Order: sequence, then C-alpha cells, then structure tokens
Amino acid sequence: MSVLLSAALLITGHGLQLTLLPLQAHTLGWSSDLIGLTGATYYLGFVLGCLFIPRVIRQVGHIRTFTVFVSIACISVVIAESIPHWLVWTHVRLASGLAMAGIYTVVESWLNERVAQRCRGSIMAIYTTLSLGAMVAGQMLVGFSELPLGTLFSIAITFIVVATIPIGLTAQAQPVPPQDVSFNWRTIYTASQVGVVCAALSGVVVGLTWSMGAVFAVKAIGTVEAGSHFMLLSLLGGFMTQYPAGRLSDYLDRRYVVLGLAVLGSIGAIVALTATGGSTFSIYCAAFLSGAGAMPLYSICVAHANDNEQGNFLEIASGMLIANALGSIAGPVSYSVLLRYTPDAYMLIICASFIGCVLWTLYRLTVHQVARAYYAPYQPLPKTTTNAIPLDPRVDPADLLANEAQVVKE
Repeated sequence: MSVLLSAALLITGHGLQLTLLPLQAHTLGWSSDLIGLTGATYYLGFVLGCLFIPRVIRQVGHIRTFTVFVSIACISVVIAESIPHWLVWTHVRLASGLAMAGIYTVVESWLNERVAQRCRGSIMAIYTTLSLGAMVAGQMLVGFSELPLGTLFSIAITFIVVATIPIGLTAQAQPVPPQDVSFNWRTIYTASQVGVVCAALSGVVVGLTWSMGAVFAVKAIGTVEAGSHFMLLSLLGGFMTQYPAGRLSDYLDRRYVVLGLAVLGSIGAIVALTATGGSTFSIYCAAFLSGAGAMPLYSICVAHANDNEQGNFLEIASGMLIANALGSIAGPVSYSVLLRYTPDAYMLIICASFIGCVLWTLYRLTVHQVARAYYAPYQPLPKTTTNAIPLDPRVDPADLLANEAQVVKE
C-alpha cells in the first residue's frame, strides 16, 4: 500500500509538471516549434533512462538512486521556472526525463518485490488505473483552480518530494536490482507487425499531446484553462476506453480493435481540422477521441504480439514500450518541422498517425490471417518504464527467476 501511495503522489506531480512546462513556455512567448523541441528532449531523456538506469541501480542501490533522481527532478522544475532560456530548458527537460525514468524504475522495483504471483494481475490493473487517475488529478489542479503557474510548480515539486516518504520509511529490504532492457527488434516485428507500427504511432500521438496539447488548446480557444481541460479530456478518453477495448479484443482478432480505435482517433482529428473557425466543441471532441483512440493502443498491441509469440512476454513488452517511447520523441520533433509550413501541424500529425494505423492494419488484415493458437487475456499496461512489465501476470515466472539469477551473477 505504501508503494502504491508513493506512485500516486509521484504521478500526480509528474502529470502536473508535464502540463505546466509547455504552458509556462507559452506565457514566455516562445514559438510553438521551440516548445515542441524541448518536449522531445524530455522523452529522449526518459528513453535513455529506461535503458541505463538499471545499471546505475546495480552499482549504487535503490535508495541512493531514488534520492538522487528525486533531487534532479525537483531541481529541474526549479531551474525551468527560474531561467527562461530555451537552451537551458533543453538540458533541464532531458535531465527531467532521465530522472523520472529512474524514479519510476525504483518505485516499480519495490512494487514487483512485494507482489505475489497470484496477485500480479490485480495489482497491475490497480497501478494502471492509479496512473491515469493521478494524471487526471494533476490536470484538475490546473484547470479548476485560480492558482498562478508559480504556485502550481511548487505544488508539483511538493507531490514529487512527498512521494519519497512512504518508500523512505519502508522497513522492507531493497528489491533485487532490475536487469538491463533486452530485446530483439526482428523478434518484436515478427511477433506483430501491426503491434510495432501502431505502438510507435500511438506514441507519436501521446508524445505530441503531452508536449503541445495544452499550448495548442490555449492558442485555439484563448484561455489558459483550456489547456488543462484539453489534457483532462484526453486522459478521460483513454480512461474510458482502456478496459472496454481491451476486453473486446479478448473475443475477436485484436487487430480489428486496433483498427476501430485508430478510426475513432481519426474522426476526432478530422472534426477539428474541418470545423469552421476551430470551435471549442470540436477541439475538445478531438482531445477526447484522440485520447480514447491512442491510450489503449499500446496495451492491445502488446497483447496481440504476445498471442503470436507464444508467451515470450518480457521481451515483447519491453520492445513495444521502447517503440512507443521513440514515437513520443518523433511526435514533437515532426510538429516543430511541419509547423513551419502549416498552422494546422498539430491536428495534421494526430490525424496522419491514426490514419497510418488504419491503413497499415487494413493491409495486414488482408495479407495475414491470425490462427491465434496461443492466447492470453488482455491486461492493461502503464506506459512508465520496462520495470513495470514483470508485474504483468502474463510474464513467465521462469523468466523472472532467470533475470534475478543473471543480476546476482553480475
């Protein structure tokens, strides 16, 4: 319970600062393409953290790693608020992404250590729901309070710092250090060509939404509150479709569900692109439908690949998460480039990503039939770090024991 409390506090502060930083940059008068690039550096830092943090933990331990990265995360927010220069922000957001990857890795290590195999499905579902719920709570602090941005930055830091208390006071021994992320791209792509491509494209949508969604809404609607409302609706859309879409995919070819979600997201983007004058309703509708379409895609793509690969889940899910994270980097970068040619760059990229999912899935449905000789029920997955993956009940316990043995050997 103490670890889940830490996770909830951490994710609330994390979600809050993810929205505040683009809004702060907008109030400083920065160009949208520059804000997008600083957002991309955050995801670059997060990917690097996922790849290299396990090695740091093995060298210095969980407690020291956790303390250092909480300090870096808080210092990053303070520096970003205090020094309004894009070059400083580029390095600060890179460090912030690296730090958050480290913090999530430590929290999820403790979560893994305390959960029995028979409870992993329930805890994974709670953790995924908690992740979305805490993100929603962070957006509500922005959208439904009259607090200035400076105060909200302080609140975000407070949440992150307070999240250290439950873990810092735990009497449990430190968990087994995590293993390095290991996977083969050819294996992942062979397992599910639809999965890899659509996981990456959903990452484009989610990465662009977190980097530029709030700023896009503020510019289109004209109020600061519109930014948090836009993000809140995106999260609510993903929250509402996560379980229904996943359970539906248990009863038919999962690619049809992927197709349906991509069509749903495409409709939202097309509505926003074609609405006269970019009405508030059309923009909020696009936020809700794009979140509803993109956020469940990763988990369903992982489930589809796992069906095809006959249970090689640890490697499959790790590769899919990295593909999704690489898409999150590509989203803000492509926005910064396309914005030079059209003011509709945001919705065009969202629309193109979903339509890409639609076309690729339709193509694969016509050329490849799925026998589905192996099947494991859908399980929602949080898009944090690869260290959350061992919580999933689809992971073979033998793989976990092998990883732990490898860590001890090293």
